[in-house]
Amino acid sequence: MKNSPAVDPPRVSVLLPVYNSERYLRETVVSVLQQTFTDFELLIVDDGSTDRSPQILAELAATDPRISVTRRPNDGYVSALNELLAKARGEYMARIDSDDVAFPKRFARQVEFLDAHPNVLVVGSYVQVIDEDGDVLCDQSVLIDHEAITHSLLRGTGGIYHPATMFRRQPVMDLGGYRTQALGVEDQDLWLRLAERGKLANLPEALLKYRIHPGNFSFVYHEQVRERFRSVLREAYARRGLPEPEDLLSEAPRVTSNWDRRREWAWGAVHSRHFRTARKHARALLAENFTSRAAWTLFAYAHLGRYAELLRTMLGRRSS
Repeated sequence: MKNSPAVDPPRVSVLLPVYNSERYLRETVVSVLQQTFTDFELLIVDDGSTDRSPQILAELAATDPRISVTRRPNDGYVSALNELLAKARGEYMARIDSDDVAFPKRFARQVEFLDAHPNVLVVGSYVQVIDEDGDVLCDQSVLIDHEAITHSLLRGTGGIYHPATMFRRQPVMDLGGYRTQALGVEDQDLWLRLAERGKLANLPEALLKYRIHPGNFSFVYHEQVRERFRSVLREAYARRGLPEPEDLLSEAPRVTSNWDRRREWAWGAVHSRHFRTARKHARALLAENFTSRAAWTLFAYAHLGRYAELLRTMLGRRSS
């Protein structure tokens, strides 16, 4: 199903790949439609969903002519991104994933920034990290200037949240778009290649609710993603004529279990004073392992609330 495009191209093309996203999809699309900046097209590729995603998309597309949906057999996330790039008519591309939520002024802020900084090829932002239920875990800041972001990317520690980005279409097309061999780190690979042609930036405000849950691709396929990242970084050092560090990927996130990830998320909620969310995750951890000292420590801090920092000071240590 496709709506007829407007005659004049929009300033922004929103790129949204979808696969089995029925739980979060409607909220994601509505957050795009409610942007204060309205000159955009919302391009969606349904990558062979087998849940209710196609029906939800059909309902939403019937409500707004800016939505264009293409449905096809499953061919993968990177393939969907490149198909969306090829269809896009806008000068700027705004990315969002089908489980995230854009704040209303996101597009306005990013368009204004790119208009004012022609040497910047991609701009991201801080994000508000939420869990599978939409409860806030923490507000995540990121590096702001090009040099710091590039250094972080070369150290394997990220630097830009992919679904929070807006970038110029033509430089990405000149590079051949996303590379399928970098699946799982296709964004870091693209940013590293773009950094050789222009500037990268982040805005110092949260413009996206970034959802983390055990079903995230990078969590499910962590080992494969890590090896692809190693290859991407080696290529980046070689292109720059820089010696490859012996400790390549030493600072990149390590493989952890879903239990450990949930514990990390819950501690983030404690440190950010989102104690209700922290208590929820602490209870879930205890349900899985009632005898875990780490889970009980988290449970105690989550219930102490604002007194947690005082207790940490009294004990002379921070929990890990």
